[in-house]
Amino acid sequence: MARKDMQSKRKKRWLAAGVAAAALGTAYLGLSAAAKAQRKQQEQEYGSAQEQQEKCAAPKHVSAYDATWKRIADKTLSFCGLIALAPVYAVISAAVYLDDPGPVLFTQKRVGKNKAYFPLHKFRSMKMDTPHDMPTHLLQDPEQYLTRVGRFLRKYSLDELPQIWDIFVGNMSIIGPRPALWNQEDLIAARDACGANDIRPGLTGWAQINGRDELEIAEKARYDGEYVQKESFSFDVKCFFGTIASVLKHEGVVEGGTGNSQQRKKIVILTNHSYMLWRFRRELIEDLAKEHEVVLGMPFVGHEQDFMALGMRCVNIDVDRRGINPATDAKLIHTYYQLLKQEKPNLVITYSIKPNIYAGLCCRTLHIPFCANVQGLGTAFQKPRLAKAVTILYREAFRGVKTVFFENTANAQEFINRKIVSQEKITVLHGAGVDVQAYSYQAYPENACVHFLYLGRIMKEKGMDELLDACEQLHEEGYSFVLDLVGFFEDAYKQRINQLSAQGIVVFHGFQQEPRPFYAACDCVVLPSYHEGMSNVLLEAAATGRPVITSDIPGCREAVVDQKSGFLVPKGDTQALYRAMKHMLSIDRAQREQIGLAGRKWIEQQFGKEQVVRETKNALM
Repeated sequence: MARKDMQSKRKKRWLAAGVAAAALGTAYLGLSAAAKAQRKQQEQEYGSAQEQQEKCAAPKHVSAYDATWKRIADKTLSFCGLIALAPVYAVISAAVYLDDPGPVLFTQKRVGKNKAYFPLHKFRSMKMDTPHDMPTHLLQDPEQYLTRVGRFLRKYSLDELPQIWDIFVGNMSIIGPRPALWNQEDLIAARDACGANDIRPGLTGWAQINGRDELEIAEKARYDGEYVQKESFSFDVKCFFGTIASVLKHEGVVEGGTGNSQQRKKIVILTNHSYMLWRFRRELIEDLAKEHEVVLGMPFVGHEQDFMALGMRCVNIDVDRRGINPATDAKLIHTYYQLLKQEKPNLVITYSIKPNIYAGLCCRTLHIPFCANVQGLGTAFQKPRLAKAVTILYREAFRGVKTVFFENTANAQEFINRKIVSQEKITVLHGAGVDVQAYSYQAYPENACVHFLYLGRIMKEKGMDELLDACEQLHEEGYSFVLDLVGFFEDAYKQRINQLSAQGIVVFHGFQQEPRPFYAACDCVVLPSYHEGMSNVLLEAAATGRPVITSDIPGCREAVVDQKSGFLVPKGDTQALYRAMKHMLSIDRAQREQIGLAGRKWIEQQFGKEQVVRETKNALM
């Protein structure tokens, strides 16, 4: 009895093996038959085998990994895949035919390695009357052409499974740029520029896990070029598992496909100060909001209601701008992650160090394109230990960054030297620019004595010690002047300023939302800062027609034509600052006015707001 049972089990096993073999044989026969039936037509359409080999000669961007080891892995894994998925092929084939009678497989003329054509295979997901060689994104209402089964296959990317055969025969690879249609000239040309046509196309790739159908042509080509540069076993593994996650989430699948990102996008902007965002980036944000949905995440410290009135949605996010507290920063990272996960933006734009790093890390994890703004190096790069830690964090955050905006070339070079970001991902702007109409030239004042103006945060790193020391020295020497201080305290200067106010040296005005009356009323603006990205105060002061005295540092020197529109002094040099202020006191009103006029002319030529907004949008989009 036991022997009979064993014989019965053996028969069942052999029967199952026979069924599997039959299914596999059917799959192979189906693919082979399709290939044989179309061979003559394909030779006319794609060129002969010899012509294809000639096209594939002399590859430009092929690594040893791509040429040898990757091909071995592709062939081995595709063979295993064909065997394992044979029953799945059989089920899908039956479902496709029963839903819409006709050929189960669909072939298209695609661009392969070195732009040689090959027939790409898919399970047919569209009705028989669908235009054959038209990209999905060019179809009028592509949904109408999808079959019921096809819609399901596309949702889970099951229609791509027959391409395992294309991988096995050597036309494709598992990982690589998705093969373009023969008539997608714009995509082919864009890939030429970055070498993405020089390697085998893939079943999936870097672009597929960074937007897929939602990507514009230029953006897709950029990701494909990035893949060519980074091609390696580890990067292929990353793309493979990234694809699995993307498929399970149904990310980037949009009928109408490539180019849908040209439609209305959602842009999330993250910063550490709502007032500063309104003061210096309002024009850019208004321009973006004309075409896209804009969400602002920031501490509410002024003008958030103005943003809301313009149609932006604002989220109050507390950011400790200067402190380093692991618990607080971890909370901020969690807040950014939850916000971005919920909003699912097409693009994230960040300003200042913590949003740049923490939101950048979240964007990298969530595969969201983002652009960062480095508005200055700040104190983080002044202390060696802190600079080392910040460099590491920046490197990790900027691995997936689209563009990093800098406000001067020196800061950009610092990031290149530290290997935080590569040259091709850098855009240097002229600061935030200045609206030369809003900050129009104002007639030079006729004050009883010279009024110096400091406008900004009252803190050591803005050169406050040097400025107050220079003022005390000038006062002791009998010079008649007033230092108008406009801003808020970030360091402990209140007691000293109160003492200088009692002596008539300083007039403290506190924080003021509208700076223009103070520019108009002053004779000269002084900013002895230690570091700046690009000083908007200097740009606005010069646009108003006021001479400036400032530090000879990146972010300040660009706003001044030394000895013509103002004076540059060494950073942290009290005596040099004293001499520059003394010189300004010694010349007459007409001379100061001419210096201010030269500054106005310089700003009009170099720092117009419209120009900066245009350059920023071009880099963003």
